[in-house]
Formats: sequence, structure tokens, C-alpha cells
Amino acid sequence: MEIRQLRYFEAVARHRHFTHAADELHVAQSALSHQVKQLEQELGAQLLHRTTRSVQPTEAGELVATRARSILAEAETLRGDVDQLRGLVRGHVTIGAMLFGGELDIPAILARFTEAYPQIEIGLQEGTAQRMVEMLDDGRVDVTFALEVEPPDELGRLELSREELAVAMSPRDRLAGPGATTPLSVGKLAGRRLIAFQRGSSTRRVVDGALARAGVEPRIALEANDFALVRALVARGIGLAILPRSFLERPGPRIAVRPLEPALRMTVALWWRRDRRLSPAAQTFVDFVAAQRP
Repeated sequence: MEIRQLRYFEAVARHRHFTHAADELHVAQSALSHQVKQLEQELGAQLLHRTTRSVQPTEAGELVATRARSILAEAETLRGDVDQLRGLVRGHVTIGAMLFGGELDIPAILARFTEAYPQIEIGLQEGTAQRMVEMLDDGRVDVTFALEVEPPDELGRLELSREELAVAMSPRDRLAGPGATTPLSVGKLAGRRLIAFQRGSSTRRVVDGALARAGVEPRIALEANDFALVRALVARGIGLAILPRSFLERPGPRIAVRPLEPALRMTVALWWRRDRRLSPAAQTFVDFVAAQRP
């Protein structure tokens, strides 16, 4: 069994697709398929259910993919440790990223990091807070930015900034009229059509909790995690949405924004697994982000 075989198989299992995995690894699809078949022969088990359009890991395949990520992470850490001894800073770090971060401009931080450390390759993943915890658990991301509700106990964390949530609406909405600069009581949202993030999002948890405390039965018209789509729908008057203020202040379709009463605030943090040693590349990223805090 070779490290290369595990790397190839892990990519196929993650993408559920040979062609996409081959593109990521910059290898011929035939070579990738050959290495995966060799791994199956060595282990004496079928690791993938193959169809004409995609592949799905078997139960054994899921086990191998999880173990492969741990082995690959250890190999990357070993390589990074040796590089550190040689005075080199290089490697790979996979980051869970998001567009906004309170006072932080996360895309700008990523750009500055790649400029400061050109020998460190970065990969990016996106998803809900719940999804990011799952990716940290199985090693698909090394660190992730997150909007916190209650940080999981098993995670190490670096507090970075604060984010306020505000209610967005069409400029033609009656709540955008006189007094639109004053805080809006959460109770005023009763009976209104809401565009909400999907469940698993930390923002959705905060919003659901605020509505419940105000005795408001949510009337969810649509669930979506695409911020640009949500904003466009709000601008068209499809419904109201409670969104991070830093996003609402960005250029986009014209909307009206009101703060909420009581105020809803969340912590922007960087997460990683507390029980898993960070690779030198990942630790370099954590240290770099710490220096960027407002």
C-alpha cells in the first residue's frame, strides 16, 4: 500500500467522481483508476460502487477514506516538520471560508496569506457551521472560519471579531418607512414571510432562537444559503431576511436595513480540532490570521 494510492482514493471518495479527482490531482484518469483498483486488490475489498455517472464509497470505502485522510495529514505534518528544520515554509492547508467576518475581510486575508507564503498551497471549502465541524472531524479541512453560537468543546478556537445581524427588506416594505433607522422589535416579524438560511447554519440557529423567545412562529417562505440570492429576493420584496450586517453593507441590489431589538450578535472565530496537531502550514495560517485581528 502506497501513500499515493491513499491520496488518489481519498480524492475520488471526496469528489464522488473520477474525472474531478483526476483534475484536482493533475493525473490521467486511467492512471487514477488503476491505482484505486490496485488498492482494492491489496485490501481485498470493494471500495467503490461505480456507475456511468458517479461513484459512491462502500462501507469499507468510507472507512478507508477516513483513515487515508488521517495518514495523509500525518505525512503532511512530517514533511512540514522537516521543512521547518531546513528553514522552509511550505505545504498545504485546507480552509473553510466564508465571505464575511464582521470587521474582517476574509478574502483579503487569504490573498495576503498567499502573497506572504507562496510555497503554501491553500484549498477552500464552504458550508454551514455544522458541515464545517463534520469536515474538521474527518480531516477534509484543517481550519475553518465560523460564526459561533456555542463553540463545540472538541474544537480549538481563535476569536477574531464580532458580527451583528440585521433585518433586510425591500425599500418599498412598510417597515422601511418612517422610523426605519430605529431598532425593529423581533416581535414585529410575526406573520411576515422570511427567507432563512438552511438548518445547520449557525445564523439560522440564532434567528430561530430569537423568534422563539419573542413568541413568533416563523413563516419561512424559502431556505437558501446563497447570500447573493437571498439579497436579490429580499430586494424584490419576496420576503424579509436576517443577515450579517457586514454582508448587507456590501454593494448589491438596493435593500433597506434595520437593526434588531434585542440585538443579535455572533462571534467570528477560527476553528480547528483540539485533539489533532496542526501541520506547520496550518499553524502558520492560524498565526497569520491572529496577526490580522482588528
